[in-house]
Amino acid sequence: MPCEPDELRHVPLFELLDDDEARVLATRVEIRQFSPRQRIFKAGDPAEHGYVVMSGKAQVAMMDEDQQEVVVDEPTHGDFFGFASMLAQTDHQTTAFAMEETTCLEVGRDDIVALLMNRPMAGMDMLTVQARQIHASQNLVKTRVSRNANELIEEQSSFGERLADLVAHFGGSWSFIIFFAIVLVAYWGVNTRDGVGGS
Repeated sequence: MPCEPDELRHVPLFELLDDDEARVLATRVEIRQFSPRQRIFKAGDPAEHGYVVMSGKAQVAMMDEDQQEVVVDEPTHGDFFGFASMLAQTDHQTTAFAMEETTCLEVGRDDIVALLMNRPMAGMDMLTVQARQIHASQNLVKTRVSRNANELIEEQSSFGERLADLVAHFGGSWSFIIFFAIVLVAYWGVNTRDGVGGS
């Protein structure tokens, strides 16, 4: 649905626009409503638009090399998502869902061009938001890399596999070797004594 100029005041990026600039931008962009778990776009879709969250919360995710879903961002009020692909005119690299009732401003590349011609410093605001998203992604990658590989394997192992691992671990330990040596010596001693007593 169309956007009213006053609604742009609720978006941090656009709150400094004067009335004329807000009117120009409002005639170009659309307000979109999304239901909980509704997909906003999926990886591989042409990136015709980027989105600014006006209310609610979205989730942006991608698949890693192991085909595990990785959440790269959870934008809330005033945050951008989908802008990198839209500006580069490539397909979306991520998939975005609304996590709750969410209202977004849908922005196209031509809308950004018109905005920057009227408000050049708005470009710096958008770059700042993009930098925050990059930092959030880098922190997420660091968190994933720091996880212990053995912990990940243990999480995915069945009960039987974990039991086999425990037996193998104990069987190859010094505790088992010493215990087995004591039992062997005791067994040898008992059998030797029985043999001597019986002869």
